[in-house]
Order: sequence, then C-alpha cells, then structure tokens
Amino acid sequence: MRLTRRGTLVALATLGAFVAGATFGARALNAVAAPSLVAFAYAVVVVWRTDQPRVERLIPPAGHPGETRRMQFNVATSGTAELTDRLPAGLRPRSHTTPLLGDDHVEYDVEYARRGAHAVGPLTIRITDPLGLVARRFRYENDKEVLVYPAVTAITDGGALAGLVDQSGMPDRQAFDRLREYAPGDPLRDVNWKTTAKYGNLVVTEYAAEDQGAVTVVGEATPDGTGDNADAMADAVASIVTYLLDVGIEVEVAVPGGELPAGVGDRQRQAALDLLARTPPGQVGTDAIANADVHVVAEGETTVEVRGADVRYADLVGGRGVTA
Repeated sequence: MRLTRRGTLVALATLGAFVAGATFGARALNAVAAPSLVAFAYAVVVVWRTDQPRVERLIPPAGHPGETRRMQFNVATSGTAELTDRLPAGLRPRSHTTPLLGDDHVEYDVEYARRGAHAVGPLTIRITDPLGLVARRFRYENDKEVLVYPAVTAITDGGALAGLVDQSGMPDRQAFDRLREYAPGDPLRDVNWKTTAKYGNLVVTEYAAEDQGAVTVVGEATPDGTGDNADAMADAVASIVTYLLDVGIEVEVAVPGGELPAGVGDRQRQAALDLLARTPPGQVGTDAIANADVHVVAEGETTVEVRGADVRYADLVGGRGVTA
C-alpha cells in the first residue's frame, strides 16, 4: 500500500499544518491536519478492505507479423481501479494502461511484430480509494502466450521447386534409383546439376517405380544472438511448405525445434506453422539432411537446396507479401 501523488501532496500539507500548529497554535493544526488525518484513515481502511480483483485474460488467436489482434480481459473489481498490461518485445505496444469501472471488459489492439511464442504479462491492477490518496497494487503472473507465425511469402511459378512439384506427391511420383549419363530425350528437369558440375558431363537422376512418399523439408539456422537467422529460416520453410501443400503434395518437416510427420491439407499447414513459430536456431540430425528433398539454411543469407540444386531463397519468393 502506497501513497498516490495526490496522497503525497496531502501528506506534505498535513506536515506543514503540524509545523504551523507548533508555531502558531492548535487552531492551524485543527484547520488542516485533523481533516487530512481523517481522510487518510478512511482511505487506508477502504483500500485495505478491498478484495483482490478477479481477472480472466482472453488470449488472441495466432497470426503473422504485421497483423493486429485484440487482447481482452474480463475483470471483476469494485471501487476505483486501473489495469496495466505488459507485453514482450515481439508484440506492440509494450504496455497498455486503462481505467476500470467496477466489473468491466477491457480490450485493446496488439500488433504482432515478430515470430515467436511470446509470454504475456505480468498484469497489475492498482486499486485506489475514492479520494485518490492511497493505492494498492495486485500483480498477476501469467502462463499464457501469444503465438506469432513466420511470414509466409508466395513462391514464384516455374522456380526451382517446379521440378520437385512435377516429380513429387502426385500419382506419377518416382523414387530415386541411380545417377547416369544424360541420353538424348531425357528431360532437362532430371539433370542433376550439382553432379554435372563436379564431373563435367551431363548427369541425370533416374527414378524407380512410382512412389507416394512425402516431400521432406529441412531447415537449419546459425545462431546469431539476435534470432534473425532463425526467423529467416522459419519464414523460408513456412513459405515452401505452404506452397507444396497448396498444390496437394504431402509434406514432412524437420527443424531444430522438432519434427512433423508427413501430412497434407490445412491441418498439416497449421501444425507446421505452430512448430515453426517456436523453433530456435540450430542444426538437425544428419539423417534428416540425408533424406531431405528441400534443405533450407539461414546463415546471413538464406539458401535453399532442392535435390542438389542450390538457389537463393530471395529468388524463389513471388513478393506478394504475407498470407494467413
């Protein structure tokens, strides 16, 4: 329990009255100090007897960076009160204060600034007496979090992923069998450019029987102290996974934050975004990399290896912005 600014001013005036009373007699003391002491006694009793307010926080749904959601509270209190909420760096504003009028419903806009699982709070409620002299604070810790997904950017048509789409996840998918020399009539999309550059002769990837297996997307990010590489990796993996799922391909994901079994459709998209919102920087196991159809690496610049072909992620995106 503490004095408010008003309470501090009144306390100083009361102290002055005591000084005046000691100097000029009890009449000055009775004129100012006595009413002030009564007011302080009333204020202390009122605030002390006020029950702790009940608060229910309603967490807004997940979203992407740049989107806005509503943070909401249901508060049950009495008397004069003020609510202050504090948010982490990935959300804006960093704090919000609003007066309360008894039992109240409070809401305010929150901008999603950065990917992550952001723990919100603590929340404080400041109770004051009707005269505004004495205040008491109640603090509410919180175990809830706001989930901000990676930015999902459109992938260009005809890019490095186009050949993967042609060969993967469709009824005519073929599994890798062996490498061989190029023969007239072989499609250029089957040329393994990495091996070709190594040996100097055109080499193609030959595929075996039809296979309905999933496309494996793997992401890694070098720790950089700021989280920028992890964000860039998550953005790239989210964009690529969304692109593949949109064309009906079964996708599985492996990132430093965990693995996602193969799946298709909106449920798989949701699970991938949840995983990528939480993933830290780091590496994955060698087995995951060996089995990857798409390997994303963020270390300053984000690169994507699509079955042996290396491209810059910036060259894959279509630039149509963030999508839900």
